Amino acid sequence: MSDPETSRDPVGAPGIPAGARPGLGLALVFATALISGVSTFVNFYAVQGTSSDAFVTARNLVTALLLLPVAWIGHRAFRGRLGRGDWGRLALIGLVGGAIPFLLFFHGLALATAAGGAATASFAYRGLFLAATILGIVFLHERLHWRGTLAAALLLGGNVLLLSFYEPVWTPGTAYVLAATLLWAGEYTLSRRTLRRLPSSTVGLGRMGFGAAFLGAYLAITGQVGQATTMSVSEWEWVGISALLLAAFVVAWYAGLKRVEVGPATSVLVLGFPVTFVLGSAFAGTPFTLAQAAGAAVVTVGVGVALGGAALRRAWGSVAALARPTA
Repeated sequence: MSDPETSRDPVGAPGIPAGARPGLGLALVFATALISGVSTFVNFYAVQGTSSDAFVTARNLVTALLLLPVAWIGHRAFRGRLGRGDWGRLALIGLVGGAIPFLLFFHGLALATAAGGAATASFAYRGLFLAATILGIVFLHERLHWRGTLAAALLLGGNVLLLSFYEPVWTPGTAYVLAATLLWAGEYTLSRRTLRRLPSSTVGLGRMGFGAAFLGAYLAITGQVGQATTMSVSEWEWVGISALLLAAFVVAWYAGLKRVEVGPATSVLVLGFPVTFVLGSAFAGTPFTLAQAAGAAVVTVGVGVALGGAALRRAWGSVAALARPTA
C-alpha cells in the first residue's frame, strides 16, 4: 500500500512529501526549457572563434561561482551532513554531467556550425528525453503509460518537422552532441536519485563545481590553460552571458527535477528546440517555414500529452499563486 503522505504522480516524486508542490516543480521545468532554448541560440555564437575547451571551462567555473550563494542559502535548511557516499555521487555528477558532456557538446556544436548543420546537431540533443525516460524506468522504477508512448511519437515527429532539410542531416559534430546527450541522460537519472536526499542547490553546485575542477585538470593535462587565460574582453563577455544562462538553467532544472520524474521533465525540455528556432528566425534571419511552425505546434501538443491536463493545471495554479499579491 502506498504512503498517503507521498505523491506517486509523474509530476511528483516517489518518496517526496505531497507538500513539495509538484505543480511548482513543473513550472520550473517549463522555465528551464525556455532558458535552454535561449542558451542554445546564444551558444551558437558564443563558441565561434574561440577554443571550445577553454570557453567551456571558463564558463562553467563562472557558473559555479554564481551558484555559491544559492547553495549556501539552500544548504542552511538541510538537516543533515554530507557523507562519503554523497560526496562520491556529487563528484560523479560533476564528471558525467558538468565536465565531459560539455566538452563533447561544444566541440560538436562548433564542428556542426562550421559544416552548416547546427540545427540538426541540436536535434540530437532534443532526443535526450528518450534516453532519460528509458533510464528512469530501468533505474528509478518510473512508470511508462500509453500517454508517454504517444507523447514520444509526437515529440519526435514535431522535431523532425522543425529541421531544415536544406542543412546536412549528419555532420561529424552530430556524433559529439549525441554522445553528450547520452551522458546528460545518465547524469539526470543519477541526480534524480540524489535529489531524494540532498537539496537541489547542493546538487547543482556539485555538478558545476566538480565539473569545473575536472575541466581545469583537463586543460592542464592538454596544455590549454594559456588559451583560457588569454581570452579577449569580447570572449569573456560571451562567457559571462552564457554563464548567467547556465546558472539560471541549473537553479530551475534541479529544483524542478526534485519534484518531477525524469521522463516527463526531460520531455518538457524539448520545448527548447522551437524556442531556438524562433530566436534564429527573429534575430538571425533564419527562415521559419510552415512545416517548422507545424512542428512547433506538434511539440507543444506532445508535451501536453506527456504531462496531462491535471499536471498542467497544477503548474498554472502554482505560477498564479506566486504572482498573486499577498495581503
